[in-house]
Amino acid sequence: MKEVYLFKLKFSTPYGLRVGGSKEDINVLTPLKMDEYYVIPWSSWKGIFRRATEVLIADPHHFNGHEDDNVVDDGSLDELLKAKGLADKSNEKVKKERKKFIAMWNCPVERLYGSEYFASAVTFSDTLISSGINDRAHVVIDRKTKKAKERHLFREQIINVSSVSVKVIVRDRIGDWFKTLKFLSEVGTFIGGGKSRGIGYAMLDWKESEYAKVDALTRRAVFRPLGDFKL
Repeated sequence: MKEVYLFKLKFSTPYGLRVGGSKEDINVLTPLKMDEYYVIPWSSWKGIFRRATEVLIADPHHFNGHEDDNVVDDGSLDELLKAKGLADKSNEKVKKERKKFIAMWNCPVERLYGSEYFASAVTFSDTLISSGINDRAHVVIDRKTKKAKERHLFREQIINVSSVSVKVIVRDRIGDWFKTLKFLSEVGTFIGGGKSRGIGYAMLDWKESEYAKVDALTRRAVFRPLGDFKL
């Protein structure tokens, strides 16, 4: 059985946040809302974590789409390649596709968050937030003159929340995943809009976050502090 891990991750958000919602008024920036809750959708979390892992690996081949990776097709992935219809090594087009598949399979970012050939190894929950709103007024700055534009005022609704949590399932590349968590606990990231104003800054709270290893389908997972994890 492939190792599967569960995570309960808590992020400190000292300046609040706003993940953009519908625009009922062009002069008001509103947060995404579902019924009575404000929402950070799973797709936003996936983008946040993917970007953090990309910064960590800093691999130019990844950013070039793995088109020019120098990989060895040694047959170790033949079963996977066959399932993708890439078994014919005599076909030049197939050979090129095989090399791209192998390069992506070896890439931590593609393996964790998915590629054109295979699904993500990480599943994120939505985050529902019950909180008040800080309504702030802003002016639009002309980028050329660096002065405020006349009659260009807008309001920004910021969720007044000091921390948010997300649940995650990880099915592969656990070492690279933990490196990403460490990065987010030391450097932090941004959630949603307003980055230039400091809105949405978030840092993973290492001490308040937990993980559990799924040992069996019938056994209840036991959560432990992130600091207890050993590769």
